[in-house]
Amino acid sequence: MPRRVLGPAHPGPDLCCQHQPQTAVAAFQEHGGGFFTGGVMDAHLFRRCCDALTPLLQGARLEKLQEPAPGLLALTFFGGGRKRLLCLRHGRKDPFLFVTEQRLTAGIAPSAAVMRLRKYAAGRRVAACVPCYWARQLWLLPAGSGSASLPWLVLDLREGPGLRFLAPDATPEEERPAWPEPQELAAALQDWRSWPVLTPALRRTLALLEPPEQWALLEDLRQGGGDIFLYALAGGPCRAVSAWPLPAPLREGLRMAAEDAQARAVTEQGGDDILPLLERAGADLVLARLAADAAKEADRPLSRRETKLRRLLDKLREEEARLTGMCAAGADALALQAELWRWPADLRAPSVKVSAGAHGPAREIALDPRYSVREAMTRFFHTAARGKRGLVHLGERRAALEAELAALRAARGLGLPVSAPASAGASADVAGLAAAAPRNVQVFVSEDGFVLLRGRDAKGNLAARKLAAPHDIWLHAENGPGAHVIIRRAHAGQEVPARTLDQAGSLAAGKSWQKDAARARIQYAEVRHVKPLRRAPAGTVRVDKVLASREVPVDPGLETQLLPQAVR
Repeated sequence: MPRRVLGPAHPGPDLCCQHQPQTAVAAFQEHGGGFFTGGVMDAHLFRRCCDALTPLLQGARLEKLQEPAPGLLALTFFGGGRKRLLCLRHGRKDPFLFVTEQRLTAGIAPSAAVMRLRKYAAGRRVAACVPCYWARQLWLLPAGSGSASLPWLVLDLREGPGLRFLAPDATPEEERPAWPEPQELAAALQDWRSWPVLTPALRRTLALLEPPEQWALLEDLRQGGGDIFLYALAGGPCRAVSAWPLPAPLREGLRMAAEDAQARAVTEQGGDDILPLLERAGADLVLARLAADAAKEADRPLSRRETKLRRLLDKLREEEARLTGMCAAGADALALQAELWRWPADLRAPSVKVSAGAHGPAREIALDPRYSVREAMTRFFHTAARGKRGLVHLGERRAALEAELAALRAARGLGLPVSAPASAGASADVAGLAAAAPRNVQVFVSEDGFVLLRGRDAKGNLAARKLAAPHDIWLHAENGPGAHVIIRRAHAGQEVPARTLDQAGSLAAGKSWQKDAARARIQYAEVRHVKPLRRAPAGTVRVDKVLASREVPVDPGLETQLLPQAVR
């Protein structure tokens, strides 16, 4: 019999659960609205994921190991005649594991740790797949190592991927923790560190249930299997995923924690088709956040310039106050000029009094004793003239800075795609994007809220592709000349509804050789597969891989309908 090597268990954070619904909701909100404090995927959800994933990995060939972003490992494997991507976002906060058929961009240069994983795992088949549920680890044995010790590839949700070298007769195995009996549950919730099965997410749920419901839930989890549940605001992205249905107070906590919640209800989607549900959750919880972080990083230089422009405008406001004070000296000069006859030509005094008149009320004007009243008057006129000239130059400088600031704010929208459904804030972003886009690129918004870019001419086609991300969708009329259209996506895993595909196809057909047809044939591809041709006219491309070819209706009135409201 092979020797067993137990994977270490990682208990959750110290978050004791009180048996009061109000306390549980308060704890929910205290931790930023994240349902799974210490990790989106707790051990029970990880168990359901591994049960569905293990048959796919057993015997599959590991092809690529990439690092699209820090803390995210993308492992491409081929099995069952299909190529899939296993995505592991690891860390102490919000780890997640899911499978998708969407391809992710390579991202950053591989680190030394990833290169080491490639050395032992890339190009090999999975000879064994052993999940360690409570440690949240998945152990994969690449076949054909040919060494005295076997290198196991360990996918650890908390610590990240790594290698463990075991003797040929040793295999990893999950711990077999004890489950509390009904009479032990109350004490177990107080001394939860001794019970690895009582994860933080489970304890928060148990605190909201009556004892019979607590025992029933524990028994269901002990038996394994069953559905998983996704929770989202109506019409919005997934916000939480669970291996059991959430009680009403936790659902309300999800809604209250959302910035755009307002009156939107929390919807529940459940089922036993684990991997597609986890793929949807991973797209919203991992890939969307990855795209937002990438857009924020791309906007960092713009943010620094924007901060500098704001400081310059603040200094201009201070300078404006100083110049306005200089202009006020003109009124004193005119008052002195009107009553200059009253004083001797060589009079020098610290101040003089003037009567009320067209240039202000009666007042005492401070003077410099080094100069006569006539010389002081001349100096006041000179100071006022300098202030007026300064205000003219200041206005020109302010207009230039404000124009640059407006362009920067609009340009920041170009790096952040607006995804469906469009909200009021997204509409403002689209208006800014339309204003900042090149003049030879048109901006539209589909009825599902996706931003569409279309080139007005050959150079506009090139400019539209430069504004697109590698995972955006590119469209063009088949078998003839036409405009290029881009469907912007938030991330590679975001699905584009058929209505948006048809509307974008109609926009492409409307500026092509098929504009007079009732229906047009349109080809679709991801931007990363569209390559410009060398020494060819602008806008000429080579499509390495076509996603689909669709026949769409041509509607000339759709262009006006899909224009952003701000530019209609």
